[in-house]
Amino acid sequence: MAANKKINIAELDFDAIKANLKEFLKGQSEFQDYDFEGSGLSVLLDILAYNTHYNALYDNLAVNELFLDSAVKRNSVVSLAKMLGYTPRSAKCASAQVNIQISSPIAGPSVVIIPALSPFTSTIDGKTYTFYNREPLSATGPNTVYQINNATIVEGQYLTYRFTVTENGRYIIPNSNVDLDTLRVRVQETATSSEFQTFTSSTSLVDADSSSRVYWVKEIDDGLYELVFGDGVLGAAIFPGNVINIDYFVSSLDAPNGARVFQYSGSPPIDGAVTNVFVVNPASGGDSPEDIKSIKFNAPRSYAAQNRAVTTEDYKTIIYNQFAEAKTVAVWGGEDNNPPVYGKTYICIRPKSATKLTNQQKSDVVNTILVSKNVVSVIPEILDPEYLNIALDCTVYYNPRETIRSGKEIEEIVRQTIFQYDDDDLQRFDGVFRHSKLSRLIDASEASITNNNTTVLIRRKIAPRYNVSAQYLLNIVNPIYTTGLAQNNIYTTGIFVAGSDIVHYLDDDGVGNMRLYYIGPSADKIIVNPSIGVVDYAAGIVNIKNLHITAIADIDFEISIRPSSYDVVSAYTQIAEIARDHLTIRAIADETAAGDLRAGKNYQHTTSRS
Repeated sequence: MAANKKINIAELDFDAIKANLKEFLKGQSEFQDYDFEGSGLSVLLDILAYNTHYNALYDNLAVNELFLDSAVKRNSVVSLAKMLGYTPRSAKCASAQVNIQISSPIAGPSVVIIPALSPFTSTIDGKTYTFYNREPLSATGPNTVYQINNATIVEGQYLTYRFTVTENGRYIIPNSNVDLDTLRVRVQETATSSEFQTFTSSTSLVDADSSSRVYWVKEIDDGLYELVFGDGVLGAAIFPGNVINIDYFVSSLDAPNGARVFQYSGSPPIDGAVTNVFVVNPASGGDSPEDIKSIKFNAPRSYAAQNRAVTTEDYKTIIYNQFAEAKTVAVWGGEDNNPPVYGKTYICIRPKSATKLTNQQKSDVVNTILVSKNVVSVIPEILDPEYLNIALDCTVYYNPRETIRSGKEIEEIVRQTIFQYDDDDLQRFDGVFRHSKLSRLIDASEASITNNNTTVLIRRKIAPRYNVSAQYLLNIVNPIYTTGLAQNNIYTTGIFVAGSDIVHYLDDDGVGNMRLYYIGPSADKIIVNPSIGVVDYAAGIVNIKNLHITAIADIDFEISIRPSSYDVVSAYTQIAEIARDHLTIRAIADETAAGDLRAGKNYQHTTSRS
């Protein structure tokens, strides 16, 4: 046998490393025919293999941290993103828009001012959050009632900090969860100077010269931020003895989102006055700092966008990076619109804490985030999302001999499986409901489940236009099921129409017409208008014309549609998601699966059509 004097260095497994060391030693004349397992040398080989394995693992992890795709530590991901010129999004403070009314028992001054940083409080789940107006609010009135409209108030803990500039000094904001959008930086020449020079945040070197009073922010360890100032060439320099004054808000993250009842907690603007607060837009926008997954996704795309919005991906990247409230974003050019509208870019954003953006949020995206990055000749327009709510009726069969769980417990397991599928695969613009995939997940959710029969119905809420004869054009993209017969493949909730106090409904006749009807005294269907609209079953389009609604009979005006396929897709402004309030689950013990040959005659069949 030829002597093995080479070591295989390709192994990372502990046992393989030890085996390679043995093979190497067996190739030496001193250890031929040596019993490694029965000697103390085996312990030494364990130590060598352990040390080699430990170092290999450490080196592998260290090398992974050198690359954005494989890094797992936040510090490493942030550092690598920094090399791409990307600063991860900071925490965001929730903000709300309110109207403020000040009522004075006696005639007051012509102008009333609510000072900056006056507190407004709101309580959610037993915890009180404080909001502040960042600028003074003034109102004029008839000396007894003063009105302030559309004031913005921001939640958070307001803090200040001072740095004295030194040679090679570092200026680190000493708090985590700082909202960098609220950061204000002012510099004094000395601690006793009465003049302050305001420095503004910059994300680029292009426009910075020796007189530009700008600063840059970089994230460092533990989620803290460091301020970096210019050197007198790129950005105005600061000098030893100068004093840096900063103030900012520390966010409570997403906890205050949804606050809609506020009380003014500051000093009365007028002695004896009563200050009432009315919500225009509830609190929204509070969010955690950008997570690792998002940084990995956005950093290379931000680098590719080069701080300008040209392609649809540029728009998405900029919005995801600078608008924390965005949960999912769709962007398409006007040339791809139906019908085409050249010179426009259409943007649809689903926020995290609501179903659509407020008017103020739309304005912020267009006039603050995109205004300096958008191509001048292209006009961005923000549209509201449309929701395809998928109502599921799920019957689950299980073998009672293979589980100790009750039918109710199995139903709850299936419900959570469906919710998880909704979270993972849907609720975004490119989400596709795949019936077979969900069916497999349901079957695999509990070992005793033998099969399931899950039917699908698409529900769509319609915003009614009251007291006018209006058109409602609905494009659900998905083909609509029909057999050519009136089988209620399309039907709506109840409405009241002009000239009648009876609840009316709409459905289709199976051959392309929408009908308006009500239920007669004998529970028969009385057709009022047999062609109030048309249906294109193949294209998935419902066009209702001249419908004069005076009121709705339910909480919402909804249309339900049986799709031709149980796979549901979305396009443009549409988001497919499971309607959790219209989810029906039944668990049935399948005695045929338990081996009872007589049980087939009592098998509980369910229909495969919704």
